[in-house]
Amino acid sequence: MNNISLIILASGFSRRFVSNKLLYEFRGKKLIEYAFDKAKAFSEVIVVTQYEEIKEMSEVLGYCVVMNDHPEYGQGHSIALGVEACETDACILMVADMPYLKLNTLKKMVSIQDGKHIVICEHDGILSNPMLLPKRYYNRAKQLCNDRGAKQIIKDEMFLTVSLSEEEFMDIDEKTEAM
Repeated sequence: MNNISLIILASGFSRRFVSNKLLYEFRGKKLIEYAFDKAKAFSEVIVVTQYEEIKEMSEVLGYCVVMNDHPEYGQGHSIALGVEACETDACILMVADMPYLKLNTLKKMVSIQDGKHIVICEHDGILSNPMLLPKRYYNRAKQLCNDRGAKQIIKDEMFLTVSLSEEEFMDIDEKTEAM
């Protein structure tokens, strides 16, 4: 998608999952591969990870990899690293554990973005991943360093929303969900 980067956040510890859930086979492929499938629609893809295997898989696909040497700093730190590497006019921040997220949802986010407003997904009034950040918010994103994610960038800013279906809203946190 023109001049919009996709930043895949793949640095989590998967504590509730017990092992690296992104490498876990879910319905015929690794969980991270669902994110990679959507990434094909973007001209710039940045993968932020702490895992060597995710790094290698990303590089084979030609994606820019940013290694997160301090994943304990939280999702905010991963976001800051990804945005620091971003050179486009906007980026979509996407966690890597939402296999049901549809490419059409990402396309809808891109279609309504205006370069001024953050575009964030929501389900039943709950703001959720993914989020599209115009370049004007990059400096705020680069300051993040906690586990509260990108929603804290919004503050009192006006934002646009795209609705997620019940299925899309689900992420995979436990092996029982992935079976």
